[in-house]
Amino acid sequence: MSDAFDAVVVGCGPAGSASARILAQAGAKVVMLDQHAFPRPKLCGGLITWKSIKALSRIFDEDVNSLKKKGVINNSSQKYSIYYRGNLLHTDEVSYPFHFVDRKSLDLELVRKAQASGAVLRTGDKVVKISTAEGWVRTASGKTIQGRYIFGADGANSIIRRSMPLDHKAWLKNLASTIEISIPAQRFPSAPDHPTLYIGYVDAGYCWVFPHAEKIIVGICGLKRSNNNFRSLFIEFLRSLGLAGWKDIAFKGHPLPYGNFLKEPCFQKALLCGDAAGFVEPLLGEGIFYAMTTGRYAAQSVLEGGTDYKAVERFYINRLKKNIYPELVYSSRLRWLLLLNLRYFSRLSFKLFFRTHTHHLAELVHGMRSYRCFLKKEWE
Repeated sequence: MSDAFDAVVVGCGPAGSASARILAQAGAKVVMLDQHAFPRPKLCGGLITWKSIKALSRIFDEDVNSLKKKGVINNSSQKYSIYYRGNLLHTDEVSYPFHFVDRKSLDLELVRKAQASGAVLRTGDKVVKISTAEGWVRTASGKTIQGRYIFGADGANSIIRRSMPLDHKAWLKNLASTIEISIPAQRFPSAPDHPTLYIGYVDAGYCWVFPHAEKIIVGICGLKRSNNNFRSLFIEFLRSLGLAGWKDIAFKGHPLPYGNFLKEPCFQKALLCGDAAGFVEPLLGEGIFYAMTTGRYAAQSVLEGGTDYKAVERFYINRLKKNIYPELVYSSRLRWLLLLNLRYFSRLSFKLFFRTHTHHLAELVHGMRSYRCFLKKEWE
């Protein structure tokens, strides 16, 4: 038995929900598929920026106040700090705060928004096979679902991407490993009240400490090809923080695209967005904004192109070239420039960079400036 839809959205994170909401609002018949029932746990530091709030407002009609009332935003800070191991490199306050969200709550809220717009949600049944040529997917329970388009929003391990004729070795080469734990705030010797980043513990990556309402999320991220034993590196970092009781907390990990974004995320009737296409900023690993925005771009391109698949691909890639690719390319170049300076000129080069680009740095992360020449950024 087969169900027919205008769009089959595989994966119900921010990218999938954004695609589904925009399509459904335009009157398209949309089904959202996810192997997990919602609400479901999701590993993520949960830091969202100015541009993320703008995207939430544009796509989902949510703002800081509404998200706070719903318990999605649980903490905010206008301060940030950057350390080289235990040595403070830079600390500053920014004009627009960093907000922290509980991903379990955020993703549930965005899914509900897509449903309210008319999208059909089906969970608890994993997609195991797809046809990009014919536009159908098959689930573990044996159901076949037909669509004019398939949206691959199913994360870094995307089955949609694996069904495309891509260079999967190149994808793996620039895939990062991530380990994360959530610790009650009272276990910290002095619980931080602002986001803190640490470099020097891992090559081609960083560690973080992000304060949420009643917990602290601590994590590590870095390219697989540059680091051997992430668990040992993470334990070293935890010990340097002077934490107590972390040994009874299970480490959880997940892969993260870290500079391996796809320049051609379309094939036949399938489009990739979010982590599935590697649309994650490769300096600090920000993914929520890029997931929502590329999900929106993919949906808009389908609405404009209709059944002209080549036109849809052209519209989508043109949007990516204008707004997304430059940020990913130039943030990756900045990452490698800083890492090379750290390797050959020690942490003094970092200090100099932060002192001379204090306000630019915060505006880069928030999306007020482009990573391309630090120019003011206007998002489409």
